[in-house]
Amino acid sequence: MAEPIRITIPGRPVPKERPAVTGRYVRVYTPPRTRAYQEQVAAAALEQGCKPLTGPVSMRLVFYLCDDRQGDLSNMIKSVEDGLNGIAYDDDAQVKHIVAYVRRAKRRRDERAEVEIAPLSNEEVETA
Repeated sequence: MAEPIRITIPGRPVPKERPAVTGRYVRVYTPPRTRAYQEQVAAAALEQGCKPLTGPVSMRLVFYLCDDRQGDLSNMIKSVEDGLNGIAYDDDAQVKHIVAYVRRAKRRRDERAEVEIAPLSNEEVETA
């Protein structure tokens, strides 16, 4: 079985924002702040040598924030999941198990997301 992937994404984690709609002819797009963070996630993963896993995977995320505005945990997870599409896995539909935490960072410069992605055996998926 493949080794787990470990990635650190520096900077304040950004929760995924709702898609925006614009124009007379409806056009849906990802808001710029969300798109920029997803690109940051992808760049960090590539810089740290991430290669895509095949099959079902589990994901463990720890988000470090320095203030009381903790943000929406599920939306922070989604930003990271989407940013890793095609890099840590082919599609985030492969993620079958998630454990996530928000922790306090002492200083703004310590804000980050730490991600670990590990392959799951078929047995683990079937018994979950």
